[in-house]
Amino acid sequence: MWQKVSSYFIRGLITLLPLLVTIWLLWFLFSFLDGILGNIITLFLGHSIPGLGFVAIIVLIFVTGYFATHIFGARLFKLGEEILYRVPIVKGIYSAAKQVNDVLFVHKQAEEFRKACLVEYPRKGIWSVGFVTSDAAAEIEAKAKEKMINIFIANTPTPATGFLIMVPARDVILLDMKIEDAFKYVISGGVLKPDTLPQEVPIKREN
Repeated sequence: MWQKVSSYFIRGLITLLPLLVTIWLLWFLFSFLDGILGNIITLFLGHSIPGLGFVAIIVLIFVTGYFATHIFGARLFKLGEEILYRVPIVKGIYSAAKQVNDVLFVHKQAEEFRKACLVEYPRKGIWSVGFVTSDAAAEIEAKAKEKMINIFIANTPTPATGFLIMVPARDVILLDMKIEDAFKYVISGGVLKPDTLPQEVPIKREN
């Protein structure tokens, strides 16, 4: 009897796990976005309205995107950036975050580096999805005496934060999946897999 009960429970858990992960991620994102402006709105209204901060941040993102596509808005944001660059502590944080964002999403000249890859991290035998950002600094390659690649390992479910690792080029396996699909894969903890698969590549076997 207990074997059947445990079997049903495990089967139910496996069946519902993708749904539970999806709900958890959506709730995490909702709570995170709602909290950004929700606390500020609460100070003005005197009481909390669940979801109002979420709606406000979505509207803010849309309005930002609208103005950023026009000359006046672009100049306004440029002025705002110049002000941020003059604030000591904020300057370092914003500058680093903007550089990562530009390399991964903005710069056309960095297109060749916007590739998803596989690397053995944090130890040999454990694979992680990473993102190639650029070649390593010349001094690092000179000291390592081989070609090194900068790899950004994004955190799950917040890919805006992560780790920079430098890996020998020979140990980096480039993936054919789009970088957007790779980010979805990381954010969802492996639940959202790319629908399309590249042509099968024979597994290299050591002699």
